[in-house]
Amino acid sequence: MSKVYNSALQARVEQFLQDRQISQAKAAPLMGISQTALSQYRRSMYDNGDISALESKLEEFFKAQDEQDASTEKALPYKPIQDYIPTSISEDVYKLIRYCQLEKGMVIIHGDAGIGKTKGAEKFVRDNPTSSVYIQATPSIGTLGNLLKMLARALRVPESRSKLELALSIREKLEGTNRVIIIDEAQHLQLRALEEIRTWTDPNPITGQQGVGIALIGNTETYTRMVGKQEARFAQLFSRIRMNRFYSTHKVTAEDVKALFPKLCEEGQKKEAAFLHGICQSKWGVRGAVNVYNNAVNNEDITYTGLYNMARNMGIGVV
Repeated sequence: MSKVYNSALQARVEQFLQDRQISQAKAAPLMGISQTALSQYRRSMYDNGDISALESKLEEFFKAQDEQDASTEKALPYKPIQDYIPTSISEDVYKLIRYCQLEKGMVIIHGDAGIGKTKGAEKFVRDNPTSSVYIQATPSIGTLGNLLKMLARALRVPESRSKLELALSIREKLEGTNRVIIIDEAQHLQLRALEEIRTWTDPNPITGQQGVGIALIGNTETYTRMVGKQEARFAQLFSRIRMNRFYSTHKVTAEDVKALFPKLCEEGQKKEAAFLHGICQSKWGVRGAVNVYNNAVNNEDITYTGLYNMARNMGIGVV
C-alpha cells in the first residue's frame, strides 16, 4: 500500500524554499528534520520513514512561522522601515571606526550597555565587508589562542597551526591592507591577547608595510584596566591608543527617540516619547526602551498607560 502525502504541505515546503531563497540543506535543520528526509519527502519517496511524524514536525514549524509573520505584520506600522536606525551614538561609533581604519592605531569605544555601540559597528561592517573584520568576544574567546583562531577563521587563514604560526600568518595577511579589526565585548580579552593584537597596529620595521586599525568595543572595564591600578602592565598597549570615547545612557537625545519610535512622534504622543526617553537615559538604555515598546506593540497598546504597565511588568523603570 502506497503512503499518502499531504500535498498541500509539500507545496508549502516548496513555497517556503522559493520565498526565502534558501537551499534544502539550510532549510532542513530549521524545520527540525534531516536533509535526506526533506529531500525524500519533497519527492514523495519517504518510504522507510514515518510520514505522519515528519509532517507533524513540518506543521509545527509552519505554525510557528505563521504566528511570527502575523506578529511582524501587526507590528510593522509601528516600527521604522529601515533595519539600522542612525542615532547620535551609533553614528559617532561608525565615524570612530572609520578614523581607526584610516589612522591605524587603537580606538577604545566603551560605556554603558544597550545604547548603540554594537549597532554602529555592525552598520560599518555591512557597509565595508571587505575591509573590516568583526569579532564578538566571549569569556571563552578571550584567551590568546582562541582569539587567534577566530581571527584566522574570519581572514580565511588555516587554523591548524601553533599560536606563533597563526599570529605570523594573520600579521602577514593584514600587513599593507586597509583593514580594521573590530572586537566587540572586548572586556573579555585577556592581557596576552591584548598584547598580541596591539603589535598589529605598528608598521613592519623590516618591510615598512603599514599596520592596521583595531577598534575595541566594550564596557568601561576595557579602558579603566589600562589607566587604573594595572596601568604599568598596560603601558605598551595604552601608548598605542589613538582615541578613547565614553558613551553614557545620559547622552541619548530626544532626536534619537524620534528616530527609534517614529510612530509616537507622528501621532504626537509626546508623553509616551518622553517616557521612553527616560528609559533610554536610565541604566536600561536604548535596548530596554526598545524592548518595552516592542512588547507594548505586541500587546496592542502603545499609550502611556500601556507603555508604563509593560515596563512595570518587565521590571524596567526610570531611575
